[in-house]
Amino acid sequence: MSTITIFENTRQDVKYGFRSLRKNLGFSAAVVLTVALGIGANTAMFSVIRTVLLKPLAYREPDRVVLIAEGATPVRTEELAAASRSYTELGIYASDVEDMALSGNGDPEVLKVARVSANFLHILGVTPLQGRSFLAEEDKPGAEPVALISAGMWQRRFGGDRTVVGRVITLAGRAHTVIGVLPAGFQFPIAGADAWVTRPSEWSAISPESRALSPILSVFGRLKPGVSFQQADAELRLLNRQYATAHPTMLDAKPDEPAAVQSLREAVVSDIRPKLWMLFGAVGFVLLIVCANVASLLLARSTARAREFAVRAAIGAGKLRLISQLLVESLLLAILGGGLGIALAAFAVSAIRGLTFVDLPRAGEIRIDALVLAFGGALALLTGVVFGLAPALSASRPDLARVLRASGEGAGAAVSKLGRRFNPRGMLVVGQVALSIVLLIGATLLIESLARVYRVDPGFQPARLLTAKISLSPTRYDTDEKKAEFYQQLIERTKSLPGVRGAAVAITLPMTETWMGSPVQPAKAPPAPLNQRPISIIQDISPAYFRTLGIAAKRGREFTDHDNAKSAPVVIVSENLVRLFWPQYPSGPDPVGEYILIGNDPHPAQIVGIVANVRGDGRDDDPKAEVYLPYSQKPSQTAMLAVRTDGDPLAFANSLRSQVLAIDRDQPISAISTMEELTEDSEGQLRLMMKLLGGFAAVATVLAVLGLYGVISYSVAQRTKEIGIRRALGARQGNILSLLLKQALVLSVAGAVIGAGASLLVTRMLQDLLFQISPWDPITFAGVSALFVLVGLAASLAPARRAAAIEPLVAIRSE
Repeated sequence: MSTITIFENTRQDVKYGFRSLRKNLGFSAAVVLTVALGIGANTAMFSVIRTVLLKPLAYREPDRVVLIAEGATPVRTEELAAASRSYTELGIYASDVEDMALSGNGDPEVLKVARVSANFLHILGVTPLQGRSFLAEEDKPGAEPVALISAGMWQRRFGGDRTVVGRVITLAGRAHTVIGVLPAGFQFPIAGADAWVTRPSEWSAISPESRALSPILSVFGRLKPGVSFQQADAELRLLNRQYATAHPTMLDAKPDEPAAVQSLREAVVSDIRPKLWMLFGAVGFVLLIVCANVASLLLARSTARAREFAVRAAIGAGKLRLISQLLVESLLLAILGGGLGIALAAFAVSAIRGLTFVDLPRAGEIRIDALVLAFGGALALLTGVVFGLAPALSASRPDLARVLRASGEGAGAAVSKLGRRFNPRGMLVVGQVALSIVLLIGATLLIESLARVYRVDPGFQPARLLTAKISLSPTRYDTDEKKAEFYQQLIERTKSLPGVRGAAVAITLPMTETWMGSPVQPAKAPPAPLNQRPISIIQDISPAYFRTLGIAAKRGREFTDHDNAKSAPVVIVSENLVRLFWPQYPSGPDPVGEYILIGNDPHPAQIVGIVANVRGDGRDDDPKAEVYLPYSQKPSQTAMLAVRTDGDPLAFANSLRSQVLAIDRDQPISAISTMEELTEDSEGQLRLMMKLLGGFAAVATVLAVLGLYGVISYSVAQRTKEIGIRRALGARQGNILSLLLKQALVLSVAGAVIGAGASLLVTRMLQDLLFQISPWDPITFAGVSALFVLVGLAASLAPARRAAAIEPLVAIRSE
């Protein structure tokens, strides 16, 4: 066949295909919308996968940029820099952002500031959008403060003014010179940073006397040309052993801990990778169900068009010609559905970028680009071939004599003789049911996990609790007395507001994902090296903290205003910490009155009270040991404020801002939220997975039920004459009803059994997300399968009842 003939045939097929689609607008619209749903979900998910997992970081030779160590002390970072030979250079950064108040021109604002070494941009291979990078001398103690700012802050605060380089801004009460603007989308080392400053070890959350021993730094670098990851790993293991031998008591001296050099991209996405691939698999299941559903519809439609195909075959149309005609029609439907699906994917991607409660790396970079468009287009074409092939093959083998002698249903029956034996539509429905069962079981396990999470007592009362963060200027509040005075004024002013029942400050609050730890041990026990002591969360709190948060006191007393810088060191501890050192608790010796050592402080502190455990990282995480100290003995530069209210906590937000500005007009507050929101966000990833998987499962179930309904309806249409004969021979309506419901039951049960078996393999991927439930929970498997079978029977009841009501004479004459 010549190229011209092929082109002409294709043109005719496309023209005829459009005419056929216009002739059956309702059918065409249903198919296009169904395909759009599957293509849109898969394209949106692929855009996430591509950006987060596949797309290289926007650095020079990004795969050579590696993360070497996390949780390192300044001593270790210095020794790594001096002894490493695998890297062109090493850099460091503080493990978390630092809140700094931007004051001066305009309203004060809290910025997220990253502390980095001066060479960080050189290692990454990134050039500032405006200005320059840091100089080596600007990373030394006592150097004049300088800052790089983000492109977002440059636009938001300075209106994109190109003269911003060289301008002096006030950060944390100190004058900083802006030396450059970083490119849009730059997110190293932490997403959302507004500015970058030097001297990572001077992180304000750690007191100057504790910084040398605090493992708050991360080390990264660029591998030398020709150096492999295996060589770098071997060197790192050797250096770790040497460091542990030289500094056996340091907190980061861990010779037995596995050491591995990671590419920076792998370090960023390692936690989220399995979850994203699992979701991609789930939307793939939805697309397979879409293909099965559309194929089932097209099989029914091709049966109804049996006479048309028989006539075309009788006048000379070959098998390939019939197949190509139907495939072109399927591809037209798929292309229209794919176009609509890509439009839906664009909306979905915008929604994904707005998910603030889920820590999704590189979320701001997710978009529909050329590669994603190509993926969506290719997927649409593949989908068209997949769901169009079976109907095309079925319609290309008509029994000409029988079809041309028959009419209406008889034509359909003639062409489906092979189909009755092979029953392709039934097999498609079984596949849909099986895939739906897999998604339903996964979604149900997540729903049950979330329900169990909600039943867990977090150890405090989150209702009607307002929270906010305050970061004091280290220059203006340079003594413990000044900081304590500010916090005391703020507490008193806040408590005086109408509708406020209590107020307290602490270093951190539950569910805020930021806490400081320190090694502890009983003062009477033989001294153990710091790195061998248990780590406890350290909280500096005001006297009303426990009453404000609703944390139950178990023994002893709470702090009072007399527990201050002039009094003896005292602490309150959680029950988990007590059980570490006094395992007989609550029986046995009373820990109240005993003394413990905290960190490297040689002065023991007396335990004056014991409180209930708090699940500070989320209700699905075990509570940690905690030590509470009076904030007035050693107030922090940064603190969280908790306010217990009578009504809606957010209604007090503006009043709280006013009270802070009344004390210090240059002092902003940030992270204003309710504790209920923080508690909900702590389960954000579980809730998101539940919603997404639940949504996919709901769509899949609807499609599978519609497929089952369609099979029974089609069976009724094909067997109308048979049903009439059965009725004429004495069959009752109940017999006809049970005959058709049995068919639905067989399909549903077969799909449920296959789906439950497949779920045994698939649900293990959910194990890390589940809470207090097994990924192979038999009750969930049996319940979901049985419920789906009942839903399938209910969906099949309507066409079965219509069949049972058929009059015998009408049915026999219909042929």
